[in-house]
Amino acid sequence: MAQNVYDNPDFFAGYSQLPRQVQGLDGAPEWPAVRALLPDLAGKRVADLGCGFGWASRWLRDQGAVSVLGVDLSQNMITRARADTDDSSIEYRIADLETLDLPEAAFDLVYSALTFHYIRDFERLVSMIASALVSDGGLVFTIEHPIFMAAAHPDWISDKEGRKTWPVNGYSVEGERRTDWFAKGVLKTTGLWQQRSMA
Repeated sequence: MAQNVYDNPDFFAGYSQLPRQVQGLDGAPEWPAVRALLPDLAGKRVADLGCGFGWASRWLRDQGAVSVLGVDLSQNMITRARADTDDSSIEYRIADLETLDLPEAAFDLVYSALTFHYIRDFERLVSMIASALVSDGGLVFTIEHPIFMAAAHPDWISDKEGRKTWPVNGYSVEGERRTDWFAKGVLKTTGLWQQRSMA
């Protein structure tokens, strides 16, 4: 089972205050670029993997998706998504992406934002997604840039003159790593699976 830091009360309290959680998609600096990658959604069946508070699930429906399945490991995330959603064509489900099985050829699009860097067995996940998509379906996803996972204690460091630097001393480390981000020992994965998936 994947690590579920989002149901840790301290982590969730801090995470909930991020601009992207307070402002939704407008608070996500990458959103304009991601939105440009998405196809015409009219009539599409979409799976939103790692749906969080449901911001993208609701947006996808507003753009014409006929149905959206939002999946997240966190009870906190799904509870909030359900509370903020009044649309019977959006279904939210608690599930671990490490073991998730979606029906074959059931979706036109699979979308995922900032989730896949938590996945250990990326090849299994991508194989399952390929099976769940129709033949001309698409996958659009983002992952956290490794610069944010480069240090065990990611935070700005100030020198004597007050200049700030961001530590990148662990940037080239591949595989699993633990960082202190709202909670101690948050497990993320970088490098190895990304290289294999691009080969």
